[in-house]
Amino acid sequence: MPNLIDGYNLLFAYLGTQPNRKLSKALERARRRLLELLRLGHDGELNEVTVIFDAAHAPPGIPNQYDHHGIQVIFAIHDERADDLIEKIIRRASAPRQLTVVTDDNRIQLAARRRHCTVRGCAVYLNDLERRKSAKPVEAAEEVAKPHVASAEETQHWLEEFGDLQRDPALKELADPYGFEAENEPDVS
Repeated sequence: MPNLIDGYNLLFAYLGTQPNRKLSKALERARRRLLELLRLGHDGELNEVTVIFDAAHAPPGIPNQYDHHGIQVIFAIHDERADDLIEKIIRRASAPRQLTVVTDDNRIQLAARRRHCTVRGCAVYLNDLERRKSAKPVEAAEEVAKPHVASAEETQHWLEEFGDLQRDPALKELADPYGFEAENEPDVS
């Protein structure tokens, strides 16, 4: 199911606050972190994710539309705001019932519901992404091979190879520099 995401709305929900939009480097880093979260959370279905940001805060020199590892990223251009562009996409959707719109913006939610789109709030959507992202390493961990356990023959070989080391006085001193074991050894004389 295609996902249409209100970029800054989701970003601010992800950060828990609105970063100072005048600090473009911090905002760009936050956008990249959000896109990476989306990439990890939608692994395998990235071509169905479109994120719309306002162009007023786009990094200089970046195209108004580009592909980020399979995610379509669009900056609303000219005098159009991201909200307006999202509404336009919703109105033009040929199969709106198959479209999921991610936003906390009431105006966009209303426009999406009018067209019978699925509407997801940012917090719910982020929780789902985190769950998907954290579920993947667990699945991968189950595929990890069991550690090698030495066979009886291997164990015997290494005991024969290094067994005499336990009687080496220099190694005994390294292992027990204060002579605690010698104090506790029975007197065999």
